Amino acid sequence: MAKIPEEWHKYFWEVKPEKVDLEKHAWYIMGRVLEWGNLEAVRKLRRYYGDERLKEFLLSTNSRVLGNKTMRFWQVVLNLSPEECERISSIRGKHRLWPY
Repeated sequence: MAKIPEEWHKYFWEVKPEKVDLEKHAWYIMGRVLEWGNLEAVRKLRRYYGDERLKEFLLSTNSRVLGNKTMRFWQVVLNLSPEECERISSIRGKHRLWPY
């Protein structure tokens, strides 16, 4: 089992961080670190998973755990179109992240 770095434990307050597996729980980890992580945590995340895997996460329904600002930021950083990032959430309904 590949464990998360100890400095990431603070982002996983509701679980036992030592039980979080980098591969098995990849999308959970991506969501948490992209939303709450500091610059160094995000750099490590990008080095470990790579931008293509992060794009897969952002374009999946699992990305709904991210706030709109975070989603928009990564949309710009990873050069994703607004249409690609349009999400449907039972909480927010259908919307574009940046409708202008």
